[in-house]
Amino acid sequence: MTDPVLSIADLKVTFSTPGGEFDAVRGISLDVMPGETVAIVGESGSGKSTLAACINRLLADNGRISRGSIRFEGRELSSASEREMLRLRGAGIGLVPQDPMSNLNPVHTVGRQILEALEVHGRGRGAQGRSRVLELLHMVGIPSPQERYDQYPHEYSGGMRQRALIAMSLACQPRLLIADEPTSALDVTVQRRILDTLEELTGQTNTAVVLITHDLALAAERADRVLVMYKGELVESGPARKILKSPQHSYTRKLVAAAPSFVTEPLVGSVGGPGATQTDAAAPLVEVIGVGRKYTLRGRAAGEQFWAARDISFGIPKGRTVAIVGESGSGKSTTAKMLLGLETISEGTIRIAGRELAGLRGREMMAVRRQIQPVFQNPYASLDPRYTVAESVAEPLRVHKVGIRRSRLQKVHQLLEQVALPATVAQRLPHELSGGQRQRVAIARALALEPELVVLDEAVSALDVLVQNQILELLVELQQRLGLSYLFISHDLAVVNMIAHEVHVMQKGKIVESGAPQQLFASPESDYTKELLAAIPGAALEDAA
Repeated sequence: MTDPVLSIADLKVTFSTPGGEFDAVRGISLDVMPGETVAIVGESGSGKSTLAACINRLLADNGRISRGSIRFEGRELSSASEREMLRLRGAGIGLVPQDPMSNLNPVHTVGRQILEALEVHGRGRGAQGRSRVLELLHMVGIPSPQERYDQYPHEYSGGMRQRALIAMSLACQPRLLIADEPTSALDVTVQRRILDTLEELTGQTNTAVVLITHDLALAAERADRVLVMYKGELVESGPARKILKSPQHSYTRKLVAAAPSFVTEPLVGSVGGPGATQTDAAAPLVEVIGVGRKYTLRGRAAGEQFWAARDISFGIPKGRTVAIVGESGSGKSTTAKMLLGLETISEGTIRIAGRELAGLRGREMMAVRRQIQPVFQNPYASLDPRYTVAESVAEPLRVHKVGIRRSRLQKVHQLLEQVALPATVAQRLPHELSGGQRQRVAIARALALEPELVVLDEAVSALDVLVQNQILELLVELQQRLGLSYLFISHDLAVVNMIAHEVHVMQKGKIVESGAPQQLFASPESDYTKELLAAIPGAALEDAA
């Protein structure tokens, strides 16, 4: 029989914290065979990313392997020297991390960074190395590799950056690849293309893959086996479809139930339908009329003009959720930024409560900004790591000179209560909170000025299904209680189906289809909408249900 590429036995990982010793991984055992894809699923804090970090020996300074064994191709890693690990990382064990922007150096070109991976392991340098990098860029589906080689990470789209990281991770043809949430921030069509590419390339080399994900549907579609982790323990394992069709452990059943899909009952009704918030549709809070944003390109295409969004029109009634969906580069985030006043409008009109956004300056613009507040995708990046929760939530109040220190603190505690956070988190720093808690803080901060509109740009895409479900229910409850309107930007159509009253599908800067989500997703007219729906991995989960 073939020996496993990776063999973990009775692994225990302990962290030293101010509150004492904490076991993040407790007695995990697993084998991964050559060419096999094993998915590890679980909520934030379950220990899945800690387990992945152990394999590469990249634990935080306060963490240690306190018991057990990790063997890679028969070699014990738990006691290996740092010199041995440096030789293995990249060459024997590849890594595709979650956030491509923070894992690519912004001051070096993408081509140079991939070349460095080859040089470090003696796999190519100079003209030979550059030729290999161009080959890798082509393999992962990046167009015009010759031009893209000399571009910087910020000149790549999110999907292209993730492809570049895959190229880097596979440059030295590792025998084991660890993919830690490699596509959680990507839209469904780009996600499918990237995972297809990854599957094809690892299949050619018989590479074993450990896929860390919170997406059960993705695990069902892409993995040979699924391992479910809960509070540091392995609670269930087996073939992907069997786990999802007949989950045995109560926690697995909870995960399956929380996963959004098109068979999940929506949290709100469609416009005018049962459960819809009753408002005056004739007087929308927001009017977007024929709006567009034009950029002048630099570099080799200097002087050429590019429309990121054009002829965009929609309204957002008070107390309603309007969603915009589409793949990376479709113009949905550009539209959100124009509404927030963060991008200049090249054409068209935006009105907020009857006031035209263009031309507003100084005090008038500040007044409008009080009415519109954002919640972004990554709460850790949007919260100042030096500020306590109380300071972050109170910041909009200070900027807009609302109240005095004592009244602001009272307001902070009220806001934390609104988003179901205990008052004790007020003095904590962002790194001391879970991902779900940080997103609740971001929502509390957005509500501080009592806005009428909240713009949520991929606000739940990086969260595990249980926390995501909690945040969606919280948003609906706040909307019903406070009369909030939402512009909900997302690439997850199943989530949009749950929370939106109306949805607009964008492609290449234009709206190609609009309607109530339940009707639009059930009977799409646009070929592009059909393509988006076909790319959703959730079909595997629904078939198993």
